[in-house]
Amino acid sequence: MRVQVQQGLSFGTLLSGVPQIVASSDPLNAGIIDVRGQGRSDVLISFLLPMQLDGPAGAGVPVTFPPGSAGYSPTGDIGAQVAFDPYASEVLTLPRNGRGMVYLGGVAMPPAQLPSGAYAGTITVTLSYLGN
Repeated sequence: MRVQVQQGLSFGTLLSGVPQIVASSDPLNAGIIDVRGQGRSDVLISFLLPMQLDGPAGAGVPVTFPPGSAGYSPTGDIGAQVAFDPYASEVLTLPRNGRGMVYLGGVAMPPAQLPSGAYAGTITVTLSYLGN
């Protein structure tokens, strides 16, 4: 199996006290992951998600990933994805050609006094075959 991040999840410029929502269907900001494996196989996917984005001088921005903020499309069509909860493991069935796309959105909740600078977090994706 091969997993390749095509685009990292990006919340863009954050403003103090203003939540920033990225939908899994947002082609410019959602995380996009290309999954390739054996055609017609079931694959278990799980995410290890951060609780915050880390920034300058120990500053942090809380992040959440609501139910439905992840999605899967066996055709690679971001508009035709099936939503799932990224906090729960999900079974995906790869299509005949063995290639599918996973999408991830989320919500960043900057505090009222947000220090300027870059903020980042790490998302770990784990995939494994289920034996079919």
